[in-house]
Amino acid sequence: QLHSKSRSPAPDEVFDDIDGNFQHLNDRVQFLEKQLTNLSEEKSNTDGAHYKLKDENSVLMESIVDRIHMLEEQVKDVEVKSDERVSDEQKKYKDILSRQEREKSEQMEYFTQRLQNLEKENELLKMENPRLRGEIDRLKIEKLELEDKITELQVEYSSVMNENSDLKLKFDRERETTGQLLDELGKELGELRQYKIEAEVRPRRDSQIQVQGRYQTLQTEIHRLKEALTVEWNSLSQENRGLLELNEDLNAQLLSRCISEGRNLTEGSQEQSLASELEHLTKTELMGKVQEQERELLRLKQYIDKILLAILEKNPSILEIVR
Repeated sequence: QLHSKSRSPAPDEVFDDIDGNFQHLNDRVQFLEKQLTNLSEEKSNTDGAHYKLKDENSVLMESIVDRIHMLEEQVKDVEVKSDERVSDEQKKYKDILSRQEREKSEQMEYFTQRLQNLEKENELLKMENPRLRGEIDRLKIEKLELEDKITELQVEYSSVMNENSDLKLKFDRERETTGQLLDELGKELGELRQYKIEAEVRPRRDSQIQVQGRYQTLQTEIHRLKEALTVEWNSLSQENRGLLELNEDLNAQLLSRCISEGRNLTEGSQEQSLASELEHLTKTELMGKVQEQERELLRLKQYIDKILLAILEKNPSILEIVR
């Protein structure tokens, strides 16, 4: 009690404290009211924003749901198309694989058959190789013989040209001799005519029959000589024309063309030995070599035939003269 009494305030102080507390409480209440008002406004604003966000969220969710449905449909379409494409690609791949397997099998069969054929051809080539070597040797020998024959024909041609020149000179001499003979016969005919005139005017010492007989004999002899000379003249003229034509033709055709062709056939690069030629040749190359030799041999034969044919057409006697 003493303690309580000692601590009990005075009434004025109590009222002052109460007033102070009420003032403090009043300020506190006003502050709280103000805070409450602010909280109410904030709550109202928050509720508005919440409703707005809720509405926007609802709209957005609807849009997202629609988008999701659309994407799901697209995914389904893509999956269907992808499955179809995968199925098509698998089918194509199977077809391609099957075709490749078939082609591979066919190629293997072809190569196997080709290999067997090549082996057979190789065996045949081995068997034919000696015969082909002999054939090439024979063709080379024939080529050398033809070259020798061409050389002989060239020599014969030169001999024919020389004889042609000699015949031309002989013809010129014969023509000169024939001209002189015709001149002499003309003079003799003039003398006979003069003799006939003189015999008619001078006294008859012979009978008229003898004079006429002698005159007829002389006329016949002169006619016979003229015919013989005419025949010989025509023969020599024809022979000269033939020789001139032969000379020009042989000179233009045989000498310039045929001889040059023969030289082209015989000339060329130096050939290697038969062993080196056939050492690395295949069957095709070897057959080509044989065919080339045969073609060259044929060309040489044709060349010689052209020379002989030209001589036989122009003057066959040239070959007899040469022989």
